[in-house]
Amino acid sequence: MIGLKVHAGVEFSGRPRMVAALPDMGNVAGIGLAYLAKKLDAKIFAELYSYWPPFVSYKDGIVDYRQASYRFYAVEASNLLIFSGDFNPADPRRLYEVCYEALDMAGRMGVQALYSIGAALRQATGDKVYAAANSHAMAAQLTKAGAEMLQGEGQISGFNGLVMGLAKERNLDAACLLGEIDNPNIIQPRAAQSILQVLLKVLEIPVFDMAQLDDEERRKKFMEQQVGYLEKSMEKGGPPGIA
Repeated sequence: MIGLKVHAGVEFSGRPRMVAALPDMGNVAGIGLAYLAKKLDAKIFAELYSYWPPFVSYKDGIVDYRQASYRFYAVEASNLLIFSGDFNPADPRRLYEVCYEALDMAGRMGVQALYSIGAALRQATGDKVYAAANSHAMAAQLTKAGAEMLQGEGQISGFNGLVMGLAKERNLDAACLLGEIDNPNIIQPRAAQSILQVLLKVLEIPVFDMAQLDDEERRKKFMEQQVGYLEKSMEKGGPPGIA
């Protein structure tokens, strides 16, 4: 069961669009939505409180507990809603609950289209952004903005896929943008940046500075180089740093 708490009213000049996503491989969605909310000065106006996590953390014997939540942000000047959260439920029932709550809010706010973002795991990473949509009109819009539609047959699991399907049942146009990554276990700021570049075109929002994401990508590459160096050193049988 999920509880909704509304903190403030929201007023839009027209029908808003909604960007909704939850943490995924490489935290592409988390990075992308956090950066989008920050750059557009988005304000939290409502939260969903979930019965999660089923544990507490401790440090030196002192317990700390923070209940997970999902947040609704508003950017009134851009007629935009943003939905994000602390975790992506693995349990199908809870995942459906979160999707229903996000779509219920979209219905209450008169949202005209919904976009989710995430990662596409590929052998070689680049700047490609793949897309899928629940209508041909949305597919054409995404292609025009620079995304490459997924080809052949397959599945889109988790929140990204399910929310599109449930949106279609409600006659709400929805699509997802997936940034290309090669490793799901490390953060992927480059993929998040590639998605944002396409998303901003779709939303007709002026491109903002993404230097911070460039810095994050350089730090990621540096760490990968260090890990690679340590692994090669260990393979040679000697302790790292000793000739």
